[in-house]
Amino acid sequence: MKIILATLFTITLCACSSTIPTNQEDISNQVIVERDDFKQQTWIRTPLYLSRQGFTDTFPVQLSFRSLYKGDKRAFIQLYVSSSNVDWGFYHSANGQDGYSFEFDEIDNEVSANTGMVTTEEVFGLIVPYTYLEKMASTDWKIKVYGKRNEGVFQVPASLSKAFLEKLNCYEQKTC
Repeated sequence: MKIILATLFTITLCACSSTIPTNQEDISNQVIVERDDFKQQTWIRTPLYLSRQGFTDTFPVQLSFRSLYKGDKRAFIQLYVSSSNVDWGFYHSANGQDGYSFEFDEIDNEVSANTGMVTTEEVFGLIVPYTYLEKMASTDWKIKVYGKRNEGVFQVPASLSKAFLEKLNCYEQKTC
């Protein structure tokens, strides 16, 4: 029964988000640059996409790249991740496929109980150095997150990393 509920929950999650386009230009056209003159800052972000590693993926997540600029200086680049699960996770750390340990930011988490099933929604950010984003732009990149009671692997397609990297470069060089 738990497997059926988990499958239905995953299908519901997938219906709310589009998957990451494979065409880098499609992603680039959807990147948002949002300037706040009152705070003298700019957010650059991709839409929230569903990342799946095929039909049998047991750890689908929604993810987005975002970067904050204060004045003309880049404050950080972050991979924003939202994970919905039927198991308790409470993630606290993440490593890239090469063993790199990301700086981990807990953003939000929520636990819901309906019809005898517990679901968790966890939102976290992974700080991505610019040079690491360049590496991620060259190939599809796997990241593993670790939690108190759960762990999972998700993939960041190179098309997403490369489109975001190019938008950052375009913004910093004032050519877009």
